[in-house]
Amino acid sequence: MPDPWADDGPDGRWRVPDGMTTEAVLVRFREQRERSRAIVAGAPLAERAAVGGRFATPAEAPTLGWVLCHLLQEYARHVGQLDVVRELADGAVGE
Repeated sequence: MPDPWADDGPDGRWRVPDGMTTEAVLVRFREQRERSRAIVAGAPLAERAAVGGRFATPAEAPTLGWVLCHLLQEYARHVGQLDVVRELADGAVGE
C-alpha cells in the first residue's frame, strides 16, 4: 500500500492526498499504530537502531527507549503548540 503521507509536494511538506477521507486517514493511522505496538512489544528498550542513514556507527544509533521518549517529547511539544493556537484563535484556555 502506498504511503499516503509521502513527501512529494513542491514545498517538501507531507500531505494527505486529495480525495482521501478523514475516515480513511483514521483507518491508516490505526493500522500503523497497531503495527508499531507489535514491533515495540517484540523488542527490548535497550536495542539500538540499525546502522545506516544518519547513524554511521552502532555507538551513534539510538536505543528504542530513546526513540520512544523522543517521540513522546515531540507529541507533547506539538500538543503545546496547538494549545497556543487555540488560545490565540478564540481566547479559550485549557484546564
